[in-house]
Amino acid sequence: MLTAALRWLTGLEWLAAVVAAPLLTFPTVRPRWTAAVLAVLVALWLLRLLVRREPWPLTPFNTALLLFALMIPVALWVSPVPEITVPETARVLLGLIAFRAAALAVRDRRTMAMAVLLFCLLGLLITAVGLLGAQWSGKVAFLRALGEAVPHLITALPEDQGTPGVNPNHLAGVLTLYLPLALALVLGWPLRRRASLGSALLLPLCLAFLLLLGGALLLTQSRSGWIGGAAGVVALVTLAGLTARHRWARVLGVAFPLLLVAVLVGAAFHLGPGRVAALLGATGAGEGLETPLGTVSLSGRLEIWSRALYAIQDFPFTGCGLGAFRRVVHVLYPLFLTGPDTDVGHAHNIFLQTALDVGLPGLVAYLALLLVAGAVCWRWARTGGPLARPLALGLAAGLVGLHAYGLTDALALGSKPVVAFWFALGLVAGLERAREAPLARARGEAAQAGLQPRQPPWVVAAVAVGLVGLLAGGVWWAWTEEGPGQLSPAPSLRLPLYPAAQGVNVRSENPPADSDWVGLWEVATFTTTHSLTDVVAFYTTALAAEGWTAQSQAGDATGWGGIYQRDGGRQVCLLDLFDMDGEVWVSVLCGDRDD
Repeated sequence: MLTAALRWLTGLEWLAAVVAAPLLTFPTVRPRWTAAVLAVLVALWLLRLLVRREPWPLTPFNTALLLFALMIPVALWVSPVPEITVPETARVLLGLIAFRAAALAVRDRRTMAMAVLLFCLLGLLITAVGLLGAQWSGKVAFLRALGEAVPHLITALPEDQGTPGVNPNHLAGVLTLYLPLALALVLGWPLRRRASLGSALLLPLCLAFLLLLGGALLLTQSRSGWIGGAAGVVALVTLAGLTARHRWARVLGVAFPLLLVAVLVGAAFHLGPGRVAALLGATGAGEGLETPLGTVSLSGRLEIWSRALYAIQDFPFTGCGLGAFRRVVHVLYPLFLTGPDTDVGHAHNIFLQTALDVGLPGLVAYLALLLVAGAVCWRWARTGGPLARPLALGLAAGLVGLHAYGLTDALALGSKPVVAFWFALGLVAGLERAREAPLARARGEAAQAGLQPRQPPWVVAAVAVGLVGLLAGGVWWAWTEEGPGQLSPAPSLRLPLYPAAQGVNVRSENPPADSDWVGLWEVATFTTTHSLTDVVAFYTTALAAEGWTAQSQAGDATGWGGIYQRDGGRQVCLLDLFDMDGEVWVSVLCGDRDD
């Protein structure tokens, strides 16, 4: 009885992973809670090892995963900025947890459908947060107007590295992974026979999900995202043709991408190199280099890629640490087209960024994961049933789209939404494990019949007591914590940001060593197309409402600002506004002064 209860408990590992996901996504907000939930997950893994004798799901990914996992502590050890690397490491662990939970949860067609539903709900959540918190670009006027019509309810996320809200380019990367899967589920529906009423009602939901993803991808105005989305759709059509049973479909699968390439080459010759370069963002040296919210021109990307290659040459086996490139690049490999105060979040290429994060061995493991996923999806696309075939095609095409996007941008290994990538690999692994389900059930029946040795009852009872004690201790430790802990202070700002701010950069800086400032400066810079009068009116009201008084203040038709203080002069803010050709540039610096 006890053994059966513990087996049931270990089957809820996917639920524990869902509960742990928010804490591991933002690990420095509640570090003790994060540590406690990791302890509980490890206890569940040990319990599964004892009760089911399954330390890790048997999948074709395991060899590559082992090499990748071995590089994670190396990346943590070599990092010169642990305050960045530790949270990113927690998010990589979350990805591996999601992979394990998905692979273990899938046992048959029903559990596969539930896992796909949970995967789509994760995509829906990421899309919703992105739409409500994105700082929309102004590349296309009517798309920008549509984006600004969406309520901006999320102004900041925990652990933002100098960028409040959601980066539209990161949102676009996630959408390139989901868009082909949504399309495959919609197109694969008519292939089903004798569909029940319940399953038929899911078709409108899949169609609505597809339209939401496509609309959101358009609103991001990310060239890399648009290219990745188009590549995913092309890959879906091509793979569907190549794995079809009919010869004409296979011929179409070969001819379609060749015809598309011919059309693109012809269009490039027709437009000429100048217009093609403009479409790709090859602007002047100083244009379009606002990061991470704005666009990086082709020349800017080329410079960042060259610095990434220098770093890989210097640290080939270890990399420079998860997420450390954003700091290392300005110290060891200065950029000429981007200022030293600009946050270059990643190398704008997923393969270069992976080598920077976990070294060349980690990159080899990453490429092996992709090759294994492609091979598994290919096999199931050729032999799978009405659910497995669309799923295999959609996941494979999504991975193609994500990495087409990743040629000029990147969802870094430690970024917040990258858990969707690992979840997708877990679904691919689940396809393979579903093939072994009958054999696993036979082994389980044999164990229940006494044909295989079982654990002694006292051992199972001891593990159960230990698990309960560990859970209780972790909850007590987290509950008695006095307020949210911080491994490193997240950038913040005492003055509110202007509602129509664009290109926002919030960061912390060290004041001069011989000054009377205490702690770090809180610095924010942004622009807005609203008039200087509107911005002045907003900050005049905000300063008065929050108790700031002017120590000095001046303004004219082209600028306005001053020095403001409160709390007896212990808190000081410097505010500068300048009108440059109809665009207002704003700089805010706040800090504490010594009494």
